[in-house]
Amino acid sequence: MPVLVYVLTIVYFLAINLYGILMLHFQKKAREEGDEENITISDTKLMLAGLLGGATGIFIFMFIFKYRLKSLFMMVLMPVFIALNIYLLIMVFNGGFGFFVA
Repeated sequence: MPVLVYVLTIVYFLAINLYGILMLHFQKKAREEGDEENITISDTKLMLAGLLGGATGIFIFMFIFKYRLKSLFMMVLMPVFIALNIYLLIMVFNGGFGFFVA
Protein backbone atom coordinates (compact mmCIF):
# COMPACT_ATOMS: atom_id res chain seq x y z
CA MET A 1 0.00 0.00 0.00
CA PRO A 2 2.69 2.62 0.80
CA VAL A 3 4.34 2.08 -2.59
CA LEU A 4 1.07 2.98 -4.29
CA VAL A 5 0.84 6.18 -2.24
CA TYR A 6 4.38 7.15 -3.24
CA VAL A 7 3.73 6.44 -6.92
CA LEU A 8 0.50 8.45 -6.84
CA THR A 9 2.29 11.33 -5.12
CA ILE A 10 5.01 11.40 -7.78
CA VAL A 11 2.45 11.20 -10.59
CA TYR A 12 0.45 14.03 -8.99
CA PHE A 13 3.48 16.32 -8.74
CA LEU A 14 4.50 15.57 -12.33
CA ALA A 15 0.96 16.25 -13.56
CA ILE A 16 0.56 19.52 -11.66
CA ASN A 17 3.96 20.69 -12.92
CA LEU A 18 2.95 19.92 -16.51
CA TYR A 19 -0.34 21.73 -15.93
CA GLY A 20 1.50 24.80 -14.61
CA ILE A 21 3.91 24.79 -17.55
CA LEU A 22 1.03 24.61 -20.03
CA MET A 23 -0.80 27.44 -18.25
CA LEU A 24 2.33 29.60 -18.41
CA HIS A 25 2.77 28.79 -22.11
CA PHE A 26 -0.85 29.64 -22.99
CA GLN A 27 -0.70 32.87 -20.98
CA LYS A 28 2.45 33.93 -22.83
CA LYS A 29 0.90 33.02 -26.16
CA ALA A 30 -2.25 35.05 -25.44
CA ARG A 31 -0.24 38.10 -24.37
CA GLU A 32 2.00 37.93 -27.44
CA GLU A 33 -1.05 37.87 -29.69
CA GLY A 34 -2.28 41.06 -28.02
CA ASP A 35 -5.41 39.39 -26.71
CA GLU A 36 -5.22 41.15 -23.32
CA GLU A 37 -8.94 41.23 -22.57
CA ASN A 38 -9.49 37.55 -23.36
CA ILE A 39 -6.70 36.11 -21.21
CA THR A 40 -8.38 33.37 -19.22
CA ILE A 41 -5.25 32.34 -17.32
CA SER A 42 -4.54 34.88 -14.63
CA ASP A 43 -1.56 35.15 -12.32
CA THR A 44 -3.79 33.93 -9.51
CA LYS A 45 -4.31 30.62 -11.30
CA LEU A 46 -0.55 30.31 -11.82
CA MET A 47 0.02 31.00 -8.13
CA LEU A 48 -2.56 28.39 -7.15
CA ALA A 49 -0.96 25.81 -9.45
CA GLY A 50 2.42 26.67 -7.91
CA LEU A 51 1.07 26.34 -4.39
CA LEU A 52 -0.50 22.97 -5.19
CA GLY A 53 2.83 21.56 -6.36
CA GLY A 54 3.67 23.04 -9.75
CA ALA A 55 6.03 25.77 -8.59
CA THR A 56 9.18 24.03 -9.80
CA GLY A 57 7.94 23.60 -13.35
CA ILE A 58 6.54 27.13 -13.52
CA PHE A 59 9.72 28.70 -12.15
CA ILE A 60 12.06 26.79 -14.47
CA PHE A 61 9.96 27.41 -17.56
CA MET A 62 9.65 31.11 -16.75
CA PHE A 63 13.33 31.27 -17.64
CA ILE A 64 13.10 28.90 -20.60
CA PHE A 65 10.16 30.83 -22.12
CA LYS A 66 11.76 34.17 -21.02
CA TYR A 67 8.40 35.25 -19.68
CA ARG A 68 7.25 37.02 -16.51
CA LEU A 69 10.84 37.56 -15.35
CA LYS A 70 10.15 41.20 -14.44
CA SER A 71 7.24 40.25 -12.21
CA LEU A 72 8.68 40.56 -8.70
CA PHE A 73 5.60 38.84 -7.28
CA MET A 74 6.21 35.71 -9.36
CA MET A 75 9.98 35.74 -8.91
CA VAL A 76 9.70 35.87 -5.11
CA LEU A 77 6.71 33.63 -4.46
CA MET A 78 7.63 30.73 -6.75
CA PRO A 79 10.86 29.87 -4.85
CA VAL A 80 8.89 30.08 -1.59
CA PHE A 81 6.33 27.67 -3.04
CA ILE A 82 9.14 25.40 -4.23
CA ALA A 83 10.52 25.23 -0.69
CA LEU A 84 7.03 24.49 0.66
CA ASN A 85 6.47 21.77 -1.96
CA ILE A 86 9.82 20.14 -1.17
CA TYR A 87 9.02 20.24 2.53
CA LEU A 88 5.67 18.53 1.94
CA LEU A 89 7.28 15.89 -0.29
CA ILE A 90 9.85 15.13 2.41
CA MET A 91 7.08 14.84 4.98
CA VAL A 92 5.15 12.44 2.73
CA PHE A 93 8.12 10.24 1.91
CA ASN A 94 9.49 10.12 5.46
CA GLY A 95 6.32 9.60 7.40
CA GLY A 96 3.70 8.60 4.90
CA PHE A 97 0.49 10.53 5.22
CA GLY A 98 0.48 10.12 8.99
CA PHE A 99 1.20 13.81 9.54
CA PHE A 100 -2.28 14.63 8.13
CA VAL A 101 -3.95 12.37 10.71
CA ALA A 102 -3.03 13.86 14.05
